[in-house]
Amino acid sequence: MNTVFDHQDSLDPQQAFIAFFDVLGFQERLRHSGLSEVLAAYRNLAQTKIRSGTLPVFSRAGVTHHQVGSTIFSDCIIFWCNDDWEAVQSLVSASAHMIAAAIDMGWPLRGGLAYGECVLDRDTRTFIGQPIIDAYNTEKSQRWIGAGLHKSVHDHSTLGERIGRLEDVIEYDVPTKKGQPVLGHAVHWCPYSSHARTSIDEMKRNIEDRKAKRYYDLTLAYIMGRCKEYHASG
Repeated sequence: MNTVFDHQDSLDPQQAFIAFFDVLGFQERLRHSGLSEVLAAYRNLAQTKIRSGTLPVFSRAGVTHHQVGSTIFSDCIIFWCNDDWEAVQSLVSASAHMIAAAIDMGWPLRGGLAYGECVLDRDTRTFIGQPIIDAYNTEKSQRWIGAGLHKSVHDHSTLGERIGRLEDVIEYDVPTKKGQPVLGHAVHWCPYSSHARTSIDEMKRNIEDRKAKRYYDLTLAYIMGRCKEYHASG
């Protein structure tokens, strides 16, 4: 298999794009379902992380697989990639596939994407830098299931505007918590989901907290408003 590694592990500082994801309601799920049941589903999520992080690119010369960096710990997943155009396309696409696949499996993922200088090294489990903090804070600021783009992505001197026009990025008024920065772009994940609407409805039925249910309503609004296949079948 011809593989292009769109990332690097290094203890030296590097400029990189980061995608940080968190599983909503993980503690509640563990408390109600028990460790054995959650563990089996968690293993499937970990495999989904691996599959989503490796993307086939077709050309006349054949198929090349582009791989972004990834790691998972507890209920958090991180993707990262080099500071170049091909790599960030891989990262955004991997993020869209990851969110969609996780939702189809019943795992509600919320995420944030950011850019900047950081240290990323799986061998020593070292993950430090402002873009990791920015991606984390962006993830926490949202009131839906999805992933918004931090301003550092748009502010990239050469790639910011191009990223905003990617097929897997959508201009959208991302629902955020009171007092949080405005997010105007998000990862466009629902075209990759086979049954997003049904899955979100099912997850919502298992939520008792009214405030938490609102997150699922806002996600359904995105699906019905911006995904033609679901809008047509509504």
